[in-house]
Amino acid sequence: MSDRFYTQQLEATGWCPGYRGTKTIAEYQAKFGTIRRKRKMAWTDESKAQAVEMYTAEDPTPETSMEIVKQVAEELGESPNGVRMILTKAGVYVKKAPGASASNGSAGTGGKRVSKVDAQNDLTNALSDAGQEIDEDIISKLTGKAAVYFTTIVNNINS
Repeated sequence: MSDRFYTQQLEATGWCPGYRGTKTIAEYQAKFGTIRRKRKMAWTDESKAQAVEMYTAEDPTPETSMEIVKQVAEELGESPNGVRMILTKAGVYVKKAPGASASNGSAGTGGKRVSKVDAQNDLTNALSDAGQEIDEDIISKLTGKAAVYFTTIVNNINS
């Protein structure tokens, strides 16, 4: 076993067999008394109410909600996930609003998402406005991103 195992067991129980002089439970108990364990108590109604009160007193917003949860968890000696669970069940947790994702497929063009057919139709219209001959076989083989790219180029040249 690694040293980490022994130190974690020592921290959790105060005793560990075969670790730096701790031989048996009886020897440990004779020297230190009973084996101490760190045991977490379940959430009580009072502690739940206290967590909700502490959270709402900070006036949470979607941007500051997680920091407030961490503060409350630290003060109560609980995990942030446990506090968030209690707040969610109480109906007071403010979720962070989902931001704009860069993986929506149009990050390179900087615009909104457009379907392939719409992008190809826009390219066809831009080419016809420029007075160019349109080859539907080639345009139908373009991806949506390529069609949007060529549409912006054609429109920039026309203007």
